[in-house]
Amino acid sequence: MKQGLLTFSLLTMIFVSLSTEACRPCSKDVEVFVLKQASIVLEKSRSFDERKGYVTFIADIGHNTLSNLKITEVYPEGIPESAIKDMIQGSKYRLISNKKGHIACEAKAYELSFAFRLL
Repeated sequence: MKQGLLTFSLLTMIFVSLSTEACRPCSKDVEVFVLKQASIVLEKSRSFDERKGYVTFIADIGHNTLSNLKITEVYPEGIPESAIKDMIQGSKYRLISNKKGHIACEAKAYELSFAFRLL
């Protein structure tokens, strides 16, 4: 009887703690961290004088989603846009709320820059 009551109370605590997490309000004050930047993949026939490049872009970033991607700057010029988009979409992001007691739901029109090597 005591073991059953202990198990029931433990399961109730887990259920309540998980459901209260979902009730926290979303924050618009969000930071985006890049957990893993994907590598740029270019055709073997492409070669550039430069060995390093960078891209600046604006996007709406959510948990496991990236939308409204707009590339604002690329160096060196001539890198195919599809390769840059694949690198950006293949990267992993994490959202952090700057407000205590809030969760980070989405970062709207967030600007990021990536530096990369051209192999």
